[in-house]
Amino acid sequence: MTNEEIPVALGRHEQMILSLQKQIDELKAVQREIKVMNESLIEITNEIKHTNASLLSCECKISELQSAPGRRWEKVVLSIITSIISGIAGYVLARFFA
Repeated sequence: MTNEEIPVALGRHEQMILSLQKQIDELKAVQREIKVMNESLIEITNEIKHTNASLLSCECKISELQSAPGRRWEKVVLSIITSIISGIAGYVLARFFA
């Protein structure tokens, strides 16, 4: 390499260094944005976990409310059957001791 070629080569190297520095700065900005997005995703994931827990709790309460009329109906039927059997038993005992 001659003395005249050295300044030209240095000029090209400086241009490459400036270009690479610009690319590095752009990548740093992208990296910051990715970090912010990652933190947002973590927050969203935590919120979804809490929402799922709330939904599960509500689902249990809804199931309980849906089964309540069925239990009431069973109690009514049991009371009617018990009353009928008691009435029949009372009638039979009254006829037996009369």
